[in-house]
Amino acid sequence: MMLHDEGPCFAPRELRTNILLTHYGYWSAHPKPWGTYYDDNFMQDPRFYGRHLGDPTKPTPCFARGRDLVIPPWKTPSFWKSPFKMVRRTAAEVRRPRNGLVFFAGDLGLNRLPGYSHDLRQRAYSLYCNPKKTRMRDCTPYVYGCRKEFPLNCSLWEEGVSIMLHSSRYHDELMQHTFCLAFPGDGWSSRVLDAVVHGCIPVVIQDESEMFFEGAFAAAGLPIDYDDFSVRLAEADLPKLVSVLKRVPPARVRRMRRLVLWLRDYFVYKDMYSPNARERAELLEAGRPAQDAFLLLALALEARARKLGKLTEPDAVWRERNVALLGAKTVQCVLSRGARACDEPDAARGEGAGGAGGAGGAGGAGGAGGAARARPLKRKGKGRGAKRGHA
Repeated sequence: MMLHDEGPCFAPRELRTNILLTHYGYWSAHPKPWGTYYDDNFMQDPRFYGRHLGDPTKPTPCFARGRDLVIPPWKTPSFWKSPFKMVRRTAAEVRRPRNGLVFFAGDLGLNRLPGYSHDLRQRAYSLYCNPKKTRMRDCTPYVYGCRKEFPLNCSLWEEGVSIMLHSSRYHDELMQHTFCLAFPGDGWSSRVLDAVVHGCIPVVIQDESEMFFEGAFAAAGLPIDYDDFSVRLAEADLPKLVSVLKRVPPARVRRMRRLVLWLRDYFVYKDMYSPNARERAELLEAGRPAQDAFLLLALALEARARKLGKLTEPDAVWRERNVALLGAKTVQCVLSRGARACDEPDAARGEGAGGAGGAGGAGGAGGAGGAARARPLKRKGKGRGAKRGHA
């Protein structure tokens, strides 16, 4: 496991023939360090790199596609339990309009060195900041001054676009927007996880990178992957963000949200938080019972073993088993034209009524307006982790 910000880029050459489990799926054939801290920069000391990692003049690709696996980070149940209860997997939830089009809150690189987040967060903020709440100027601040290449002029902002520093309403904002941005940080970022947990469609903007469990769904026997439940935008196309999202047809928005709500269980770890059997059983019943990241991880590794010829059971045998384990017959229904009927069993189990008020999305790409708002999360205390957008 290589879980550092740019973890697999630090993998010693002796480990390169193994399957690396990492949060960072940066597969570029010519990798470059993006971290802005000394310890994050795998090329900071070429002598160290040459001694332990590879040739510093031709750095080894950090991530081997088809062999290594990107896994989601662990977040405490306090992060995901309430959204699972408030944003239900129901037909009403899927179709209900959300107030905002697209959302991001977190570190915007204003106190960072250039290069943080591939400069995407800084650039996005300069283009899409809210002019009603921003002191505009001809540059965007950074740790040693102001960057003229990113004039802070909010030139592409529209109603329904929310890009901001850490928000005290982070959970609520995720539930009230149709799309949520997934930028890199000092390497990997948890933003895809944050989005799907709250029923928000992730918009991945990170070139030459795989996201959590990308490819693992299909390898485990599920007929889905990221193209089915997310939007991907090239880094160079960031100025086209709003126009691209507005063109997403309403029917596709509903289909993607239905899939997000179906598969979000695979982005959280339910069976590890507590040694207490009753509490573990309760967590495993949250969302789709017995479905979590551990299950998909085990099946994804099994798929890697099959690919390497280590497992030889007939294709029909493992597929039938995985269909039963993953409830894959349900996802076939979710993908069908009559998918609305797939939401009814949730309601029958008592999960149908009273989702978050601002969730769902009949309104296509979710413009701003008079849609019902999501019910704010009730929080105990003033813990920073529950209130703020993560870095």
